[in-house]
Amino acid sequence: MDLTATPEFAQDWPEWARWLIGDPLAIVLYLVGAMVVLALAHYVINRVVKRVAASPPKNLALVAIEDPVYAAARKQARAKTLGSVAHSTVKAVVWILAGALVLERLGVGWGLIVTVLGVLGVGVGLGAQSLVKDMFAGIFMIAEDQFGIGDHIDADAASGTVVSMSLRVTTIKDADGVIWYVPNGTVTRIGNKSQHQQTVSD
Repeated sequence: MDLTATPEFAQDWPEWARWLIGDPLAIVLYLVGAMVVLALAHYVINRVVKRVAASPPKNLALVAIEDPVYAAARKQARAKTLGSVAHSTVKAVVWILAGALVLERLGVGWGLIVTVLGVLGVGVGLGAQSLVKDMFAGIFMIAEDQFGIGDHIDADAASGTVVSMSLRVTTIKDADGVIWYVPNGTVTRIGNKSQHQQTVSD
């Protein structure tokens, strides 16, 4: 249905009413559609996160934490973190597309929209290169379970016990009690002294 054209049943309506079922109605439908898509996407992501958090470990030969309760909590935290990243990514993509469609309805050409988005993307990319690098590194660290809170690690810049970790930075407390904040993107190697190999018999 072409929302810019007046339907036959509305030909005799007042001008303001015919205007309302044109672009304003299309904009409302775009926004509602975006919210519906986000709700469905969040539902799917939450289901996947719960399933991943409840699933048994695939690599039984690598035992990171001997306490099964702590190991389960650590896996759930890792799944929730990745789920949060997925939520944020989907939300950004959906609202950018919805905003572009709304601007198009308001008379802004797609060429201008693409140009503005491109300029913004380049500006954000240049201004936040280190931030993006840190976050991507953090995603892989958490997804691959390279270390967790309570592990004793050697992370190049600092060595000690992991106090906290996020997508951007890992906090380490060394033997002298000094707290080190290590950006994830600066870590080129990680030695985890809390992990050990265990042979699993069939």
